[in-house]
Order: sequence, then structure tokens, then C-alpha cells
Amino acid sequence: TAEFLWQEGHTVHASPEEAMEETRLILKLYADFAENWLAMPVLCGEKTESERFPGAESTLCIEAMMQDRKALQAGTSHFLGQNFSKACGIKFQGV
Repeated sequence: TAEFLWQEGHTVHASPEEAMEETRLILKLYADFAENWLAMPVLCGEKTESERFPGAESTLCIEAMMQDRKALQAGTSHFLGQNFSKACGIKFQGV
């Protein structure tokens, strides 16, 4: 069998702007790790609506170029909006 490490984190924010800022920060951390620790150059971008994580409002990604000149998704960071919190009945009560 083949195994790979899976890193996943979840955060909650008071505003969509704050959540997107965190989403972009995490993508930068992934890109920094890929380039400076793995010596793997990557391109940062945003997935199209049809490529997004199901239920996400935005999916940011790092893509690495393979020897066959195809891009390989190497990491993603998602802005889920309120889709999952509403489905689970979670409500923000303020600070």
C-alpha cells in the first residue's frame, strides 16, 4: 500500500474577510514548505468553480510541474463560508 501524510486544520472567523486572509496565509505556508523544505517549485492559484472542493466558496492551491509537463495539485486551502456550520447548526454569537 502507499501512504502519504495528510495535514488538515479548521478555523472559525467572525467575518468572511478574516477567513479568506487565513486561507491565503495557509496557502503561503504550504508554498513556502514545498519550495524551501522540499525544493519543489510550485505555482499558487485559485481553482475554478468546477474544480473547487465540494461546498467551498473558494479553493486556493499550489501546483507542481511534473516531468511530463502536467501540473500536479500539491496542496489546497479552502474557504468554506458558512455552508458546513449552517448544516451543523453552529452559530457565531459575537466577541
